Amino acid sequence: AREFDEPSLIRHMVGRSLESVFPSRSGGTRDEPALEVTGLGRTGAFQGVSFTLRRGEILGLAGLMGAGRTEVLRALFGLDRADAGEVRLLGAPLGPGSARGSVGRGMAFVTEDRRHDGLVLDGTIADNLALVSLSAHTRGGLIDRRRLARALAHQAEAVRLEMTAGMDRPVRTLSGGNQQKVVLGKWLLAGPAVLLLDEPTRGIDVGAKQQVYELVTGLADAGTAVLLASSEIEELLGLADRILVMRRGALVDELGRQEFDRERILAGALGSGEATA
Repeated sequence: AREFDEPSLIRHMVGRSLESVFPSRSGGTRDEPALEVTGLGRTGAFQGVSFTLRRGEILGLAGLMGAGRTEVLRALFGLDRADAGEVRLLGAPLGPGSARGSVGRGMAFVTEDRRHDGLVLDGTIADNLALVSLSAHTRGGLIDRRRLARALAHQAEAVRLEMTAGMDRPVRTLSGGNQQKVVLGKWLLAGPAVLLLDEPTRGIDVGAKQQVYELVTGLADAGTAVLLASSEIEELLGLADRILVMRRGALVDELGRQEFDRERILAGALGSGEATA
């Protein structure tokens, strides 16, 4: 039987090399900060988290399960309350408010569990795409259905959603990749300045992963600031401009693109000397 390694498997599945799975960037990181985090902490979850995320940047967040990546994203978005530190969004303090407040200020969050936290499974594609931005298409207390329908159709096309059964198809019946595109489309319709992504390609096939990568890099090229938490080192190396490494609730390393190194990331995530033990 023929033996396959990861690059050859990817090439046979999607007809492309491993390198071409990750899109090239046409834009670049801008000077203005989008998200400034100083000394953020939540007792029992993480502490002393500080970083700056700039417009047009994809900032990777690496770490093992339980390192605190998801907890940091949830606190930033307002799903959990931090008990220390400060967050500034687009230059203004982001107080300990709710997720609704974060959305209103220009932040979006794609959670790692799309089926429970990101979708109304029995709802249609149209219902789910409209979840976040419905108020923007309401006039005098009434929904402008024609304007909303145009926006939803445009967004479905933008995220390359398979529409063989139309917008009234329940999202429960979609593949994992198409479900994730609905989640992304829902948030992108709101035009966020900061996009938080937690394991955005978990449970989807290689072809759908590449389409998600193209969406994310396209957003960054247009100026959106992206914070990407992923357990896949290759994903972070292929997409991020910088990578932060977390271990046991603390940031332990930061790597610029010229410093990217798989062993260094793993050593930071495991603890000094443990990566080669």
